[in-house]
Amino acid sequence: MTKQPSVKNQIKAIAQKLELSTSTVSAVLGGRADTIRISKETQKRVRDMAREMNYQPNIYARRLRQAASEETPYVIVIFWRQDNLNSRIGRFISGLKNAIDKKGCKVELMVQPYKPGEIMNHVEMLSSNRVSGAIISGLLEEEQEALEKEDYSIPIVLIGRDSSKFHSITMDNFKAGEICIATMKGPKVKTGAVIGFTKGGRSERMLEAGFMLGCREREIEVKEEWNLYIDSSSHDAGYKSCELLLSRVNLPSAWLVADCRLAGGIMDCLDDKKIRVPEDVRLIFFEESDILKYNKPPLSSMDVPSMEMAEKALEILILTWKQNVEIPLRMEVQPLYAIRESSGK
Repeated sequence: MTKQPSVKNQIKAIAQKLELSTSTVSAVLGGRADTIRISKETQKRVRDMAREMNYQPNIYARRLRQAASEETPYVIVIFWRQDNLNSRIGRFISGLKNAIDKKGCKVELMVQPYKPGEIMNHVEMLSSNRVSGAIISGLLEEEQEALEKEDYSIPIVLIGRDSSKFHSITMDNFKAGEICIATMKGPKVKTGAVIGFTKGGRSERMLEAGFMLGCREREIEVKEEWNLYIDSSSHDAGYKSCELLLSRVNLPSAWLVADCRLAGGIMDCLDDKKIRVPEDVRLIFFEESDILKYNKPPLSSMDVPSMEMAEKALEILILTWKQNVEIPLRMEVQPLYAIRESSGK
């Protein structure tokens, strides 16, 4: 039996035949042509060619179009790294839902977790009529490069990564790293170090680079070999990483820690070794959490404004749906800081 071509390849073939963009063809076949002001003539050409080429849309999309006489809902799929399924995605979805309600638009949300390095296993969703747009968070650099080699029939917004092809919501992570060490500087702080992740993305690396440059500018000693990279977040991982870092770095120190879930283990290890916070070690963690807020002493954090990012991502998607925007749009947000006793302030 002959295998039916994927929706992505069908749309691409129609677009090539008519010398149109894949996004235009997708909008027509997805029932969004009038919304984004595609001419009636172009709509007819696309539909005629689709019939000629035996285009077969996704069954799920057809059901949505025929299910009710009311406005067809847009469907947004959120791709989120499986190892980052923490409170941040909850805030992101909450921000997205608030923005949807505020704008009064009809939108359905889907969440697709993916493992680091495996985003390409899900690309069929980006070129089918199942979804109207995608938001992707946590991409590794090589994953972004692979995605950008292909054409997709829906608008895509990347969270935390710049792109010459896709829309993006970014944050100046390098500057954020500089600000992190600025919150911990002081005459007693002599060394600086980072606890990060082996599979950290470009955003994390830029954060670390800004932190290390900020240390050097303040004459705080830092060395690449002092930095520690681990595979997972847990109490045990925090405790062990603290032990290892203490064997590498002379005190007193300033530490940037890539995940608040490591805080409990780090603080227990420091307590066991009679090391005081902030007198001996100053700490700032990535991502805000009650773990940090109610610790004794309270721990500082730098966080991504997830709810604001979600709202801006929706703004971009709505704009592309209504106006068929084909150039990549970029918006920047500012980090959120909660500076507490662990920074020495």
